[in-house]
Amino acid sequence: MLRPVAPRAGAAPAAVAARNGAAAGNGAGAGQKTIMRVTTQSKQDEIGLQTLVGDYAEKGTNHGKKFYQKTQKIPGHEDINVFLYYWDARDGADFSGWWFGDQVGGSQVWARCAQHTAAPPRVGWKVPWDADKA
Repeated sequence: MLRPVAPRAGAAPAAVAARNGAAAGNGAGAGQKTIMRVTTQSKQDEIGLQTLVGDYAEKGTNHGKKFYQKTQKIPGHEDINVFLYYWDARDGADFSGWWFGDQVGGSQVWARCAQHTAAPPRVGWKVPWDADKA
């Protein structure tokens, strides 16, 4: 199970805390966009689950919602980028929702959540994206 944690006021458990770009220790300076942390409770590395876990910086908007890029590189696969983004229903309901992929709107995707929320949902993720259930 993936748990993207949207920025919010107040303290959150350290394992799922989101922080803004000016937080100490993340190398971001003033004016940086929000950083979101993606965590999992799974004990197994289901189809590269660890590829998705980490910190994500806001990079822009897609289909009216913010999208994010993972800030850490993947050991042994430093050339792969990971994005968390929303896709609306323009290509049909089966392709809409929140996605993790190697580019915004690309064909290489790892996980999907069919919810249509303003920010990435905490639950309901299918890994891999076409799994029978979340």
